[in-house]
Amino acid sequence: MRNNLLSRALMGIAACAVAFFVILGVMAVLPRALQDALPDNVLGGAAVVLAVAAGRRFARRAR
Repeated sequence: MRNNLLSRALMGIAACAVAFFVILGVMAVLPRALQDALPDNVLGGAAVVLAVAAGRRFARRAR
């Protein structure tokens, strides 16, 4: 059973973790002035969008 609830929850958690680390990596390569100019809400929103996109990709129903 690949699409059970636990599997989907784990995929969602994994997607959130990957999005978080991608955002951290992007922030690490940005210049310091740009890092300081970006509000925290932008970073959090970007992580949520990436996590939702990845979660939808991996948690699709089998046809």
